[in-house]
Amino acid sequence: MNGSVPMVREAMTLRVELYGLPAVLTGQRRVEVTAATLQELVHVLAAQFPSLCGTVIDLDRGWLNRGYIFVVDGRFTRDPATPLHPGSEVLLVAAQAGG
Repeated sequence: MNGSVPMVREAMTLRVELYGLPAVLTGQRRVEVTAATLQELVHVLAAQFPSLCGTVIDLDRGWLNRGYIFVVDGRFTRDPATPLHPGSEVLLVAAQAGG
């Protein structure tokens, strides 16, 4: 059979560090979640920590509000399709403008 097999990403348990208001709202600085992409991570965070919904996570869009961003392995991103890997360093931080 010469057909290609679609690659399925397996979700893994990751440690996510929370800074600022996300840490205050959850009462935790680090949480462990199981997710394969940032989109999955946001859904898990919303389910496990309803206190994030509204302020940090927009439930209607299923994604972060404008004031928040992820840092994955040292790179800032708001791309929900960002894949997560074993050992990925994931931070949820406020996206602050300034100059």
